[in-house]
Amino acid sequence: MRLKAALIFSICLMVVSSLGAQQESGKKLVYSRGTPATPCDSQNYVDKQLPMVHMSGLLQLEETIPLPTQGYMDHLAYDLKGHHLFLSGEASKEVVVIDMNTGQVIHVTKVEDSPRKPFFDPALNELWVDLGNNTAVGLDGTSFAVTKTVVLTGGKSDNNRDPDNAAYDPVKHLYYVAVRNKLAGTKQGSIEIVDTKAGKLDGRIEIHSDEPAGLAFDPAAERLYIGVGDVINGMSIVKVVDTAKRAVIAQWPIPGGPEPHVAGIDIAHHRLFLGSRLGGGHVTEPGKLVTLNTEDGKLVQVLDAPGGGDEIFYDPASARIYYSGATGTVWVYHEDSPDKISFLGEVPTGAIAKSGIWIPELKRYYAAVPEHLILLTPTTVYGTHDWVTTPAHLMRFQEMP
Repeated sequence: MRLKAALIFSICLMVVSSLGAQQESGKKLVYSRGTPATPCDSQNYVDKQLPMVHMSGLLQLEETIPLPTQGYMDHLAYDLKGHHLFLSGEASKEVVVIDMNTGQVIHVTKVEDSPRKPFFDPALNELWVDLGNNTAVGLDGTSFAVTKTVVLTGGKSDNNRDPDNAAYDPVKHLYYVAVRNKLAGTKQGSIEIVDTKAGKLDGRIEIHSDEPAGLAFDPAAERLYIGVGDVINGMSIVKVVDTAKRAVIAQWPIPGGPEPHVAGIDIAHHRLFLGSRLGGGHVTEPGKLVTLNTEDGKLVQVLDAPGGGDEIFYDPASARIYYSGATGTVWVYHEDSPDKISFLGEVPTGAIAKSGIWIPELKRYYAAVPEHLILLTPTTVYGTHDWVTTPAHLMRFQEMP
């Protein structure tokens, strides 16, 4: 039944795409990779997959790890000392534990709802992750059992609150959870603050928006940067939170990159990287990589990026930026200077492989690829058996100079 449903969805998607292409006939769409992009009308810009480009080096595939998960997968975290990788099985409502030495799944912990953004705290030997039922849970780093549960504002019964992205302060043991509001226009999204050491809700920050999404934390400056996905007059904003005061102290526009969903940060050079899902959703291309100056909020640069952006990692050692999207690739950029980002190339992963993790200590990138169908014939002609199923798996890449 799952295969039939997926096939029906694929056919519907192709029909919708065909209709969209007919409506857009006669309009020339222009895309840029290594050159700065300009603000666009998202309705006329998205729903076109970018062409493949020549790529050499960057990341080398070293291992493929089968996974037991079904459906969408979300973010990952790691325990370097224990050699454990933790994967959020978003659709299957489980946390999967992988031994990074052997490449084997060693444990699966069922949780009450969809896990989203995990962080491992080595000092507490705990993994913390927010769940779709408006809670955050702590898992023991040895037994992998849920030992702490914190109910967020509104309680489990509030179906309009949707925890998604998050940031973590390992020094103060504070877990900042971005809770989206499903009642559009009521602007009840918030940042929930969980004291992971005490295992309790320690406060909340009102954001006055529906869609607090991409978060980046600067512990030295005590600043939390929140890419807000709400779009007003074609523009989205960043809200700057003083984590000591627990208050919004500034907000900046995001020119050329509405609907941010993910963020990264170069603390040393005061640069904030935002990944925008232009047009929304997972399958629209291209997205945007927007760079802002964290000292004054001014725009530095806008570049094209994969559609359905879900991860941005900045690696200070190589000055590389790894940007993962849902349309099947990881894009690699280089910070030539604080004011110039260059596109280096793209690394194929798999359809809907929106999530991954960069481990700087190992110079290693993991991409999580859900089970998906691949059509084997041109989309204009296909038959009953013209597809194959790719099982869920992790791809382990090593950095290449």
